[in-house]
Amino acid sequence: MTDTDRDIAEATRAARDAAARTADATGDAAEDIADAVSRGARDAGDTAADAKEQVASAVNDAIDSARATAADAAETIAAKAKDAADTVSAQAKDAADTVSAQAKEAYANAKTAADEGMTYVQARYRENPVLVIGVAIGALIAVGVIVRAIFRR
Repeated sequence: MTDTDRDIAEATRAARDAAARTADATGDAAEDIADAVSRGARDAGDTAADAKEQVASAVNDAIDSARATAADAAETIAAKAKDAADTVSAQAKDAADTVSAQAKEAYANAKTAADEGMTYVQARYRENPVLVIGVAIGALIAVGVIVRAIFRR
């Protein structure tokens, strides 16, 4: 072998060794990149799953809170409506009792007045029957004139 052949052989071997080292380094770098990408993807998936759970939990909490608030509001409205109905009912009962008492009093007063009027008319009739009959006829004529005037209009 000549020196040139040796130099070419050594250069070839050196090139092959360099290519092998480059291939090994490239393969190692590719494996490292693949591992890093895989870890990143796993971490991203875990983070997304955690975020999904947190978002779902927050949404469920918000829904539960809204339901509780709506239920509380409905109970409050129902209680206030019942209180208002009870108050109105009590006031209506009081008003009805008052009207009933006033009607009974008015009936008693009217009955007393009618009894006193009848007693007065009977006493006057015993004293002067012609006068009482004349006043009665005059009252009937006055009522007739008033009714006739009302219906003419």
